[in-house]
Amino acid sequence: MNLSSEDKVRAFRELTRGAEDVFASRMDNVWRPIYAPVEDYNILLHLSGKMEIGSYPLIPTEEWATCYWVSADFDGKEPNSPWQRDVQRAVECLIDFDGCPCFVNLSRSARGAHIRMLFRETVPAWLARRWMNWWLDEAGATRDEWDEDLPSSFDRLIPPQDRLSGGTNKDGRRLPGNLIGSPLHAGCARRNGGTLPLDPLQVARGNFEPDSRHWEHVMHALEQRAWGLAELQAALRDCPDPNLSMNPPAMGYLVPGHLPVIPASEGELDYTVKFCEFMKYLRTPGNFTYDLWLALATQLHRFGPAGLEAFHEISKLDSRYDAYNTNRKWDQTDGMAPIRCDTLVGMGFTCPLLRGPQCNGARAPAYFIDNLDVEIL
Repeated sequence: MNLSSEDKVRAFRELTRGAEDVFASRMDNVWRPIYAPVEDYNILLHLSGKMEIGSYPLIPTEEWATCYWVSADFDGKEPNSPWQRDVQRAVECLIDFDGCPCFVNLSRSARGAHIRMLFRETVPAWLARRWMNWWLDEAGATRDEWDEDLPSSFDRLIPPQDRLSGGTNKDGRRLPGNLIGSPLHAGCARRNGGTLPLDPLQVARGNFEPDSRHWEHVMHALEQRAWGLAELQAALRDCPDPNLSMNPPAMGYLVPGHLPVIPASEGELDYTVKFCEFMKYLRTPGNFTYDLWLALATQLHRFGPAGLEAFHEISKLDSRYDAYNTNRKWDQTDGMAPIRCDTLVGMGFTCPLLRGPQCNGARAPAYFIDNLDVEIL
């Protein structure tokens, strides 16, 4: 399409719209929150490949957080992953909803994809997530860790939370929840086709090749937006599951993401470091990599100052240990959700108990201690 730079910036902003007081920037292979509105020049730098940005979908409200879109993340990094089959199943189902357009783009690695459903106004995140999750499950595109015959590339919904934690970082700024990287990054596109939009109709036929009509797909999705709160509520009521509740979750409910800090005196940190396979792996000399070191920090933040001490103690086992850089990495990962066990596989560590019953389905090492009623040893 013959769009001006200004047109592209406006369209990109609408497509990725999230919280207005914070956006994400990827630097040194780490996503960090930037507590400022995303400016037009940030978007232009992203589109040219000179900067990489993402958005935080959850918008704070007095009660439930709201969002302009809900996305499904399919990760195809594991060998022989059926991610294309899973995405095709999902899109075959989701393109049938007139007024709630389906926008599809490849992931950064081009080994996976994001499916984004767009709304014309903000809707409660819990409502969008519940509707999206039901239809993904109905399409046979969601993970079932206990049945190997079902697809396994579905990672999570974004946002993965129904509401924000209300917590703050060390600077007193609010924790923004989880982010998603934005499409149309020129650097990823040039490298491997990553982040490029796909034609949903072609995806539904099993074709995952970008067709160079990137902005046409963006504009078509934006022009088709017609659902707001009333339409989403009606769509949820139309789901043919008689047990699907229209009531919001209890206010005390939080999807794991930013978890309350656990006092070290309760012993959970020592138990995690001693028995979690990931922690044991990193306490073995020679197993440190940069990515696993970053992942370790995201797990230990759950334990507050005691977690920082453990981060130093484990980091000291590597010959490259430096106290200043260890503290710096701790600060850079503040507010990041714990990196999942499945994601650790792509970083070089595969847990021998992965998807097994021993951890009771713990999704990340940080959640290991939430399952102490299970026979782990």
